[in-house]
Parts: sequence; C-alpha cells; structure tokens
Amino acid sequence: MSTNNQPMPIQEKYLLTCREASLYFNIGIKNMRSLARDPSLKIGVSFGGRQLIVRSRFEEYILQLLEDKPADNLSVLSELCIKEDGDEQESCR
Repeated sequence: MSTNNQPMPIQEKYLLTCREASLYFNIGIKNMRSLARDPSLKIGVSFGGRQLIVRSRFEEYILQLLEDKPADNLSVLSELCIKEDGDEQESCR
C-alpha cells in the first residue's frame, strides 16, 4: 500500500494504463491498446475515454497463450512485437 503520496509500484496495481502495461510487459503501446480494445480477450476496461488493463487477467492471457500453443509461443509473442508498418520494435529484439 502506498503512503505519503508515493506512487504505487506497478506490480501491486490491479488496473494499469496502457502505457504502464506496455512498460511492465515490454509490449508496444499500440499493440497494448489494440489488445485492450479486443472484447473477446476481456483484459481491458474503459472508463470514459481511458482504456485500462486488468493486470492479473493479462498475465493469465499470456500464460494461456504459452500453455495452449507451446510450439507456436514464439510466433504468438513475436506478433505482439510487430508494429503496424512491419518493423520490429526495439524492445523485442
């Protein structure tokens, strides 16, 4: 729990902004926003114009991807690292 107006560590937060989730999970912010908007994943919630990620659900989603397709896990994760223009993001190299 945070006291004295100190920011709460990301790993203790339940809801993350797309920017925080992008930094925490090392996934590009554009990809994080598109994942958050996908209603079939049920990892994002919207408050007004703000899209938030439920950290625990996103962690479960990543683990499920790795368990369901262990042979394809690199391709699934690499898809998250591709920008719209087809270039690989710096963090995924």
